[in-house]
Amino acid sequence: MVAAFVLLTLAVLGVMAYGLQLLQQGIDSGITTALQDKLAGAGWLQLNLFRLQLVLMLACYIWAGCWIYRVACNVRALGAKGLDDSPGWAVGWYAVPVMNLVRPMRAMTQVWLASQAPARWQKLGTPRLLGVWWGFWIAGNLSYWFVTQYLRPEHTFEGLHTQQMLLLCGQALNLAAAALFLLVVSRIGRMQVEEHERQQAAPAARTPSLADAFVA
Repeated sequence: MVAAFVLLTLAVLGVMAYGLQLLQQGIDSGITTALQDKLAGAGWLQLNLFRLQLVLMLACYIWAGCWIYRVACNVRALGAKGLDDSPGWAVGWYAVPVMNLVRPMRAMTQVWLASQAPARWQKLGTPRLLGVWWGFWIAGNLSYWFVTQYLRPEHTFEGLHTQQMLLLCGQALNLAAAALFLLVVSRIGRMQVEEHERQQAAPAARTPSLADAFVA
């Protein structure tokens, strides 16, 4: 699902780059009928790709929420204790304003560390990959918020060119965040499978019985 979103975003970036090229041509050489037709076609394609991207993004959010809940349950099954957030809140914090800037990252960090070493996760440091992913995630969301809140419809090539550049930057940030999230999913999944296999392969500890007290 996320890989499909990454591929679609690459297509969006390609169409937006083409639109920027057309707008720059209009700034440099002025409007022509042929240029208007090309801009209309590029705009129509970009709008429909945005709509498809929104549907796929919502599907990714649902899938990612289910995945976060499951891996948060898994670390508890592997023996991790003392985590700050329940599996439900590990997902729920994303929907809480202001708190969604920090608490999801804390929950994801603890899931990562508990997947790596369930018995001693508190002694491990925050992985760099998570920090980079979270930085791109926040930056991408803030860029879209800025565009929707502060930009108004433009009717000049210069204004449209500036808006297109801002939208393209937001798309690039979200592309990076989605690609990094794929790496996070892969790493956590692999660590949990390896830890489960290690625990399954370890010999079970013998439970002492009352009879052991009488063995000479």
